[in-house]
Amino acid sequence: MDIEGFKKFCKEKEFTQEIIEHALIVIADFNDYIQDTGRTIDSAIEEDVKKFAQHLINAKKNQKETYFALIRYCYFSNNEPMLIALYELLDGSDVLNNLRKALTEVVGKEKSKEILQNIAFPELGTPSTEKPEITKEVMEALEANIDENTCHKVMVSNLHGIPKESYLKQREKFLEAKDVDEYLKNRHANFIERLEKHRNEKTLFYTQEIDDNVVELVRNNAQIEGGVRKDNIIYTEKIPYIAKDFLAAKDEKMKQYYYCHCGWVREALKTGETKVPSKFCKCSAGYYKNQWDVILDQPVEVDVIETILDGDSRCLFAIHLPEEIVKQTEKK
Repeated sequence: MDIEGFKKFCKEKEFTQEIIEHALIVIADFNDYIQDTGRTIDSAIEEDVKKFAQHLINAKKNQKETYFALIRYCYFSNNEPMLIALYELLDGSDVLNNLRKALTEVVGKEKSKEILQNIAFPELGTPSTEKPEITKEVMEALEANIDENTCHKVMVSNLHGIPKESYLKQREKFLEAKDVDEYLKNRHANFIERLEKHRNEKTLFYTQEIDDNVVELVRNNAQIEGGVRKDNIIYTEKIPYIAKDFLAAKDEKMKQYYYCHCGWVREALKTGETKVPSKFCKCSAGYYKNQWDVILDQPVEVDVIETILDGDSRCLFAIHLPEEIVKQTEKK
C-alpha cells in the first residue's frame, strides 16, 4: 500500500484535504480487514470487496463516501478487479429509494407507504444476487396497487437520479448540429472515439474492457449509444454491459446476462430463479427521457420496444420527437 504515492495522486487530482484524510482512514481499514487473506488493497479481489461491504453494513458504516474513497485508490493502484466490484455495488444503488420517493410524489405519502409496507429495501452494498427478488416484490406491489399510467409516470421519473445539468453539454452539441440527424451521427461517432481511446490506452470503459471487436460492434450499429431516426422516432440501444463476453458467449442466457446493465435484475438472468416484471425496464426509458428532455429543452415520451427481461436479445428504446423537430430536420 503506497500511502505517499496515493497522497500525491490525490493532490494532483485536486481533492480536498478532508477527502484525502477520509480516504486514508478507509483504505487502512480495508487493508487491515483483508490481511488474513494474504492480500493487500493493491491485490484485493471481488470477494474481498463483497465481504468488506457486508462488514460496513453490519457496522452501519456503509456510506457512499467510503466506497468513493476505495474507488479513488483503485484508480491510483490500477486494481481493476476491485474497481469493477466496487462499481457494481454502487451502480444504480439509489434506484429503488428514488422509486419510493417518486411513488410518494405521485400517489401521496400514505398510499406509497401502504403499497411498499411489506418490502425490506436493501442497504447500500447489498450483493447483486439478492437484488432481483426485492425488485420483483416492488414491481408486483406497484402492479397490484396502481394503474398502468401511474406506474409509467413513476418508472420514467429519473430513478437513476442523474442531474439534468449533466446533459447540458449534449444540449450544446445538439444546437451546434444542423438538425437532429446530424446530432445523432456526431454522437455515435464521438462514442466510437471514446471507446477507441479506452482500447488504445487499455483502460476500462466503466466496468468493461474494450477491444477491436467491441469497437466494431458499435461502429456497425448506429443505434448503440447514438440513435437512428425513422420519421418522428429515434431508436436507440445500449452497448452491452460486458460487450467482450457478450460477443464471445454461445449460450443465449449468458448473452442476455452480459448484455444487461441493471444490477437490480442482472443476476436473475444468469440463474433464472427470479422473473422480474419487464415493466422495470421503464426505468431505463426514464434514463433516456431525462437526457432528451434536456437536449430538446422540452418533455419527450420514451417507450421500451424490446427488453432482455422479455427474452429479447437487446434493450431497444423509442424516443418520440416533437413535431417541430421533425419538420425542421426534414425541411433541410
